[in-house]
Amino acid sequence: MENLNLNTISSDGNDKYRTFCPKKSESHFRLVSSIRFLCISVFLLIGCASLLPPERRVYPKNPVTLPKSMDIHKWMETKKNQYPDRLRSYSPYPDSYKILFYRKKFTNLGSFISCGAFLRQTNIHTIEIIEMVSNVNYANYEKSVIPRGGDLGPMNEKERTEILLPCIEEFLEPAQSKE
Repeated sequence: MENLNLNTISSDGNDKYRTFCPKKSESHFRLVSSIRFLCISVFLLIGCASLLPPERRVYPKNPVTLPKSMDIHKWMETKKNQYPDRLRSYSPYPDSYKILFYRKKFTNLGSFISCGAFLRQTNIHTIEIIEMVSNVNYANYEKSVIPRGGDLGPMNEKERTEILLPCIEEFLEPAQSKE
């Protein structure tokens, strides 16, 4: 028992709570340090993907002209009627909206693509679409399931043109009939 240290768990000096702990060797310390370094390195290499810069997450056809006699609030009401099950929105500030829109089309993996954006009225007849993001989502909007995560994007120009912009374009389609 010469390799053991006594460590007291209790601060009141009660001997019932004493335990024997083996001495930690120098090789154990090196092993733990090496594992920590490896874990941190792997996390940094894998976990450092980032969204495109803010100027690339702006709708390229800004400003968007609103239909005649509509402000952003009336227009958003028509969009909510147009997409009753696929559009979530709220108004964090006067004359602006934050939206989450689910495309009707499935991906090849059977998940939905959703996109989000910040819409703000820039003058009486136009809005601006900024802070756009896309998400390949594993939830089903048809069942009102809260999104269960997914792949946030766009991470590159290809995702921007193939995923994000078509989603925003589908949201902007003029209302013909209620779904």
